[in-house]
Amino acid sequence: MTAHDSTYRLLYRDVDQMGVLYYSRYFELMEMGRTEWARSQDFIYSDMEKNDGLLLAVINANCSYKASLRFDEIAVVRTSVKAYTRATLCYYTEIFEQESGRLCAAGEVELGCLTTDTLTPHKLPDSFMEILRRTAPDGYGRRKRT
Repeated sequence: MTAHDSTYRLLYRDVDQMGVLYYSRYFELMEMGRTEWARSQDFIYSDMEKNDGLLLAVINANCSYKASLRFDEIAVVRTSVKAYTRATLCYYTEIFEQESGRLCAAGEVELGCLTTDTLTPHKLPDSFMEILRRTAPDGYGRRKRT
């Protein structure tokens, strides 16, 4: 399974009154991680929308919070593909604080492939399936709802 690390320095806008990363921002970090994972495999989501008329919609998302991240800390967002089918995929993400290496959150996001015009289910593009077979060969068909 191929994992990709992205980094993000927390800005003041990211934290709540307690000075810690606001809980919903973890999902935004997961989105960044998914996008950068695909980009690291030379796959650009926006190209899939423009060229194939397809998009990936969130079906299910969860996050388990372990430790706080604070303003000006750097988050390391480690993303990999956990499972996929012909029309869905599930990313697994861990978010660490860079300096200490402590695990701050872990979660999964399951996405379904849809057509952009009618928003009906569709199979993933062959080019993306090739990437999934190469980077997560054991993940095919193991669609697990969390």
